[in-house]
Amino acid sequence: MEQADWPNLFTEDIPPFSDFIRSKANTVVVRDPQLRKDGKHARAQLRSVPLFRFFEMETVIHTDLWDNDFKLIDYESIAADRATGVSDDLEFPLVHVTTQDHINDGEEELVRALLNRAANEDGRYVLVTETTSPKTPTYTRKPGRSIVDDFDVTVQDYETLSTRLHETVLDPELPLARTRNMYYHLLSAYHGRQGHSASTLEELFGYSKIPSQSPAWEPLYYFVEHDLESVLTNYSERIREALRSWTERGETQKIANQMIDTLHVCEYNRANLDEYRRRDPELR
Repeated sequence: MEQADWPNLFTEDIPPFSDFIRSKANTVVVRDPQLRKDGKHARAQLRSVPLFRFFEMETVIHTDLWDNDFKLIDYESIAADRATGVSDDLEFPLVHVTTQDHINDGEEELVRALLNRAANEDGRYVLVTETTSPKTPTYTRKPGRSIVDDFDVTVQDYETLSTRLHETVLDPELPLARTRNMYYHLLSAYHGRQGHSASTLEELFGYSKIPSQSPAWEPLYYFVEHDLESVLTNYSERIREALRSWTERGETQKIANQMIDTLHVCEYNRANLDEYRRRDPELR
């Protein structure tokens, strides 16, 4: 069954990116405090990716540590340790999600190469990290000096940007207190416009009731097509872990259970999933 092109569901409402961030600067440093968390709290490192996908930024650089082969949305993932930053390797626009520790431990040259290219090529480079003043220690040795002092950069806060998109474009039922991953808020806005309850994460993945064209079906196709063996052998933990890089907290176990229940009903078969999805929700 044809998948919904989720960023385009609200195309008519999305302003140009420079208008949205209120800056013409090519390089944007976005502070996301979620990236500061570590240990058992280290999750949702990729929660900012869906926001930039709204603005047609489809290439994202990040460490393999956050990549469990599952994508909540469709984007081109580039491993940070395999990206050189040269024009033959990467084309703008680019989103680079990292931390100061990762910059220190191997991504410094990549960051500097992309900063220089963005300045010289008039390209859009978005650097998402946990600080408003990321440093490249080899180049910014003076205490307190950062890339913001060396380049024409606008500094933004992810919480401000996500609130702005939530309130001015999507206007969903799901509150920001649940999550700041805009994928979930797009689902909420879309379901709400279709007359479905959409105020909790669990409701967004209630497959017996949600619209047939909802993007919430797409993860099921991933597990059917790419991860069937893992799903069948350790399904609940596998899906929870898949959602971990995208979701701060909340009903991931309930979402996993709903995904598995639906896959079981469809016998882990794509054709059956298509047929189940097409049914009137009253008959699922």
